[in-house]
Amino acid sequence: MPAPQRKTPLRWPNSLWTRRIEGGSVTKIDFKKGEGLIPVIIQDDSTGEVLMLAYMNQASWKKTLETKKAAFWSRSRKKIWVKGETSKHFQEVKEIYLDCDGDALLLKVNQIGGAACHTGYRSCFHQRYREGTWEVVGKRIFDPKEVYKK
Repeated sequence: MPAPQRKTPLRWPNSLWTRRIEGGSVTKIDFKKGEGLIPVIIQDDSTGEVLMLAYMNQASWKKTLETKKAAFWSRSRKKIWVKGETSKHFQEVKEIYLDCDGDALLLKVNQIGGAACHTGYRSCFHQRYREGTWEVVGKRIFDPKEVYKK
């Protein structure tokens, strides 16, 4: 006999997000495994191109849900940052996927402005290893010195 189906999602204490999935089980993001951070892969929603890898904590996760713009935790600056807040190259979140262990996310985004990488390239993965050397692939979309005024 199948388990009875609940009409409302379960809520666990200290969880910012839970959802029902097929079969009646519940998943949630496990921020504890990575000492409060989870890796997030960002992918272009229309092309499937991987744009970047970043990290989220619970606060940046909540900000992403509230604004529908990708927000992350900066491990170097120790603060939340919204992708595009300086460059205006925002990422509008279209879909969110959770991995099978509950400790990594995939965000499918509409990349506004063309560049996801702070170095001015469309993707942070613009260096390819081939035959013992690294080569730059892709075209730089903006000059970071002009955008970030550093």
